[in-house]
Amino acid sequence: MKIRCFNISLFLVILFLVCACTSDEVGSSETDSDTESTSNITEGYVLYSYIGDKTTHLIDSLGVDVKTWSSTFTSSGGCYLSENKTLLRLGKTTEISNGAFSTGGLVAGIIEELDDTSNVIWSIQKASDEGTFHHDFKEIDANTIIALTWELRTYNNSEYWNEVVIIIDKSDNSTIWEWSAMDDGGIIPANNDKVDYLHFNSVDYKDGNILISSRGKNTLYLINKASKVITQSITASGALSGQHDATFIDNGNILVYNNNAETNKSAILEITLADKVVWSYSSNFYSDHISGTQRLESGNTLICSGIEGRFIEVTDLGDEVWDFTPEVINTNKPSEIFKIRKYADY
Repeated sequence: MKIRCFNISLFLVILFLVCACTSDEVGSSETDSDTESTSNITEGYVLYSYIGDKTTHLIDSLGVDVKTWSSTFTSSGGCYLSENKTLLRLGKTTEISNGAFSTGGLVAGIIEELDDTSNVIWSIQKASDEGTFHHDFKEIDANTIIALTWELRTYNNSEYWNEVVIIIDKSDNSTIWEWSAMDDGGIIPANNDKVDYLHFNSVDYKDGNILISSRGKNTLYLINKASKVITQSITASGALSGQHDATFIDNGNILVYNNNAETNKSAILEITLADKVVWSYSSNFYSDHISGTQRLESGNTLICSGIEGRFIEVTDLGDEVWDFTPEVINTNKPSEIFKIRKYADY
C-alpha cells in the first residue's frame, strides 16, 4: 500500500514538471528576447541634472537614485564624476543674471567640486564681462580643468562674445593656458553674424589636442594645444547642424549628437578625422538644442535627447537596449537635461 502511494506521488511530481517545462517552452520567445535585450545594457550608473535644478542624480539602469548631490547653485551646463569620484559641475551664479551674457544659453559662472555629502571642496568663479564660464568643461587630470568662457569684445565697432578656452590649475585657480577664437584661431565675426557668433557648447581633451563644438558655425574645431593652431575643421561633409557634445573616442574618431540631422530628427554620428561619417544612429528621438552622446566601453552608445529628458542606449548594430525617461515629480521644475554620462562605478 505504501509503495502504491509513493508511485502515485512520483507520477504527479513528474507530470507537474513536464507541464511546467512545456509552458516555459511555449512562452520562451518573448522571455528570451527580453532577457537578451536587458543583458546588453552596459553595467553602470548614469549621472544627470535637470537644467535649472540644484540636485544632481546618479541612477542605475532601473532609474533608481543610488546617489544625489545638492548645491547652492542651479545646474547650467556639464556635470561629471572626477577621477576621485567627486562631483564636478557648472552652476549659475547670481551675478550672471545681470551681466552682459545674461541672455546666453547655459551661461554659468562657477565650476564647483562636491564631496559625497555635497560639501564644496573646490570651486572657481568667472562671472564678468572679461570672462564667464558657460556650457562645458573637462577634467584633464586630478589637478587640471579645461573650460569654455565668453569674453565681451569689440570688433568693427560692434560687440561680440569671443570664445576663450582656458586651462585651470586647481591648486591655485590660475589660468595656465588660454586660446582665443579671435586672436589665436583667427575666427572673426562676419558682417551678418549675431553677437554670440560661435556659440561653443562642448570641449574635450586628449593627448595635447582640444576638440570644440561650435553650434554657431555647425563645425567641430580640432586645436593643437602646443601651437594653438586649428589643425582641422570638421563638418561631417556639411551634415552637422546645431550639434552638441563632440568627444574623442578610443578608435581615434569623434562622436557627436547632431541635433538637426533632418526636419524634426536628430542623429548620432561617428566621424573620422578625415571628415567621413562611418557610423550613425537615428530613430524617434529629437532635440533641437542641448543633448549629448557617449561611446561606452562595451561598444554601446548612450544618448541623451535633452529637451525630452530621455536616455537611450543602443548597440553598434543599432539595437535599442535601454530607453528611459526620469519621472518629473514636480512639474513646476525644469525637465530639460544638457547631457549625461555613464560610469562603471562610483
